[in-house]
Amino acid sequence: MGSKVVIVPHPREFLYPSNMLSLGRLVLIVPTVAALGKSDKQRQAFVLLGASMFTDVLDGAVARWRGEETRLGEVLDPIADKLLLDASAVMLSWRGVLPWWLTVLLLARDIGIVSGGLLLYHHTSHIIRAQPAGKAATVCLTSALLLYTADGPRSGKPVFYVALALAALSVWQYGRRFAALMKGK
Repeated sequence: MGSKVVIVPHPREFLYPSNMLSLGRLVLIVPTVAALGKSDKQRQAFVLLGASMFTDVLDGAVARWRGEETRLGEVLDPIADKLLLDASAVMLSWRGVLPWWLTVLLLARDIGIVSGGLLLYHHTSHIIRAQPAGKAATVCLTSALLLYTADGPRSGKPVFYVALALAALSVWQYGRRFAALMKGK
């Protein structure tokens, strides 16, 4: 059995503006979730969640524009997205604003994608790039959580249903890509 090559990011990659945006999103998880946990802090939660996810819009574009696309960014960006959105959904469910079954579906999807990604990396050293439906699902999930934060289920629930459909499609896309890469294609 051959030895596995582990690629460790160069320390300077952490200072690339695109990766700093993703790191900033990770840092904003705690204050965002804390604000979501208090009914009198929903405006602050809305601003923090919106600002956090706006960094997701910027980081990839900045990386491509500067020619600084890195494996660190390929891992850091989706992990930051998943942690922020999942933690926000858990907090909104804990407060009784978002139904738990929606949060459980979101968590199951993200656990499956991350687990599959780790398994794939362990066996092939490949990192699955974001799939189109995954990107669309992230936009819709962000929109749904922002709407839940601003107006509750009346505005958030319809968008969350669209997000769930896109999330299901993304699981299919990730699954196909996972199977192809595991087969060596």
